[in-house]
Amino acid sequence: MRKWIFIIISISIFSSIFILFSGTNPPVLQEETRQDEEQLPSNHTFAIIYPVAHPFFEMVTETAREYASDLGISLIIDAPKIASAEDQAKILQTYIEQQVDGIAIGATDPETITPIINQAVEQGIPIVCFDTDAPNSNRYTYIGTDNYLAGLHLGETVAKQLEYKGELIVSSGLQSMENLRLRIEGLKAVVDRYPNLSIKTTAYSNGTAPDTLTKIEELVDHHPDFDGFVGIDSLAGPAAITVWKAHGFDKTAVTFDNLPIILEGVKNGQITSTISQNQGKWGELIVKRLFELINGETVNEREYTETVEVDTIQK
Repeated sequence: MRKWIFIIISISIFSSIFILFSGTNPPVLQEETRQDEEQLPSNHTFAIIYPVAHPFFEMVTETAREYASDLGISLIIDAPKIASAEDQAKILQTYIEQQVDGIAIGATDPETITPIINQAVEQGIPIVCFDTDAPNSNRYTYIGTDNYLAGLHLGETVAKQLEYKGELIVSSGLQSMENLRLRIEGLKAVVDRYPNLSIKTTAYSNGTAPDTLTKIEELVDHHPDFDGFVGIDSLAGPAAITVWKAHGFDKTAVTFDNLPIILEGVKNGQITSTISQNQGKWGELIVKRLFELINGETVNEREYTETVEVDTIQK
């Protein structure tokens, strides 16, 4: 009976996600952007490449377009349909060959993307990273969260919720992503501070919603006595909501990002707290820094935005 309840709730949640995609501008909008380019005369074109097509980046797109419009810049927005280092590398290579004036990229796999970033820079195309970095590349700057500090924020939040004792289960996405790796490092640093707090296990998904859901279901089935759950990426929160509803859980769950479905989970009590990034600021900073670079200006190597906790008190 529980299995059928779980399936019904899963279908409901992922239907909501589908509606979210269909009711708003999706992050991959190459055709629409090209139409915008025809309508807006511009001497410069920037490409923004996300790690994956996901509603999280809609605020980045919105603010980038607003700022680009003010500067007369044409934007191309692109992303792999699923988190794939190879697909993202091909996309980046495409815009290098098209000789766009500047590129911003959230690196799915720093090792894979670094030589291609360096190739672009050698050809005179400035590159900035955002959301997740390629720190050993020749990119000019990283814009986004200090993800190690974000991991500390996650850790201190869940530690406080559990009164600094208990066993955690953790869900993350692709192991290759620099931002997720740093968040886990920060989380572990906090756990090491408290002798009665520990991480039971960490599960990694392939960066898709169905696999994340499966991994979290396996986590709770294999470790039924867990005290708290931590979601490292934006896929973990929606999946955890499904699992919490199916099992009727009243257990601590701290996750990442401020997607509407996660905020609804906070309001309804499936998610205890979520750590929000100021991603709306990234779009403006991306366009501004690329514009400065093509005009010969110097930019800071890193530009961090802060994280904010959203919990049930704020509903």
